[in-house]
Amino acid sequence: MKKLLLLDADVIFDLHTLGLFEKIVKSYDIHVTKAVLDQANYFKREEKRYKIDIRGNIKIIEDVDLENLKIVQQEAKEARLGIDPGELESIACLFSTDTMTFCSCDKAAIKLIAFMQLEGRSMSLENALRQTGQQKPLYPRHLEKSFKECIKEGKALRIQFKKLV
Repeated sequence: MKKLLLLDADVIFDLHTLGLFEKIVKSYDIHVTKAVLDQANYFKREEKRYKIDIRGNIKIIEDVDLENLKIVQQEAKEARLGIDPGELESIACLFSTDTMTFCSCDKAAIKLIAFMQLEGRSMSLENALRQTGQQKPLYPRHLEKSFKECIKEGKALRIQFKKLV
């Protein structure tokens, strides 16, 4: 059985730009929220825009629990992090199942994951691709090093802003 991977829109854009989306689909059971699907319409390569059509390759999460969304919104507010709707929904989905891993390259989303102590339920794009055997050069935001740096910053935010009793 393939591992469930929940992608954000930036990862979908970049996988298409790098020509790696099909590689990841073959190795993982890909899920996206409705908000992410709505965001991931086009990608750019060599100054040209290309349409993204991933509906046949992924599972769409249509409904996200409102209470979970409220929790994530409150946590983002407390951490003073701006999170877009796709990442908000994706992080909220992590409360619904423990079999899904969130893959993002958005610094604020990764920091929020650590702030909420969910870093064990997430991974960098570099790590996700490494598990497929892919060795293609990536952008700095995809690297495990960048991911761990954001995790560290999110943990620091937790110490700074959480009322730890």
